[in-house]
Amino acid sequence: MVFGVVTQSPNPILPSTGEIIWSVISFAILLAVLVKYAFPPVASMMAKRSDKIRDDLEAAESARRDAERLAEERREELGRAREEGQRIIEDARATGEALRQEAAAEAQREAQMVREQAQLQVAAERSRLILELRGELAGMAIELSTRILAHELASSEVDPLVESFLAEADSE
Repeated sequence: MVFGVVTQSPNPILPSTGEIIWSVISFAILLAVLVKYAFPPVASMMAKRSDKIRDDLEAAESARRDAERLAEERREELGRAREEGQRIIEDARATGEALRQEAAAEAQREAQMVREQAQLQVAAERSRLILELRGELAGMAIELSTRILAHELASSEVDPLVESFLAEADSE
């Protein structure tokens, strides 16, 4: 439809030449307007979006590296903590063993001292008993000799006298 004139196209699929010209002119004007006014903001928006995506990817990569670094630091700290725990346990075992050995040695020293004191007490008691027994025997010998002299007996009479004296001493 060019200025109100309708021309019939010889081919039903192809439009007429005037329609093609007007369509090309309209498309060129529309393309120029889009290139002038619409494409720059769209290109700017696409560039900003691309920059934001790139920045976000870089930030994500940086965060991933930081997370891996922190995880490695935590693993190292955990390893050091385990080593420290093992060292503390070994120190405690060694200290416990040393204390046990020291206590055993102290107990042996005390037992030895108790044995020595008991031996000293037994020796002192034995010496005291021997002295006491000697004193009693001396007293008994004096008493026996006194009785013998008091009776001035013959030797046949002395034996029964000694035996009766010993029986008296046993009963006391």
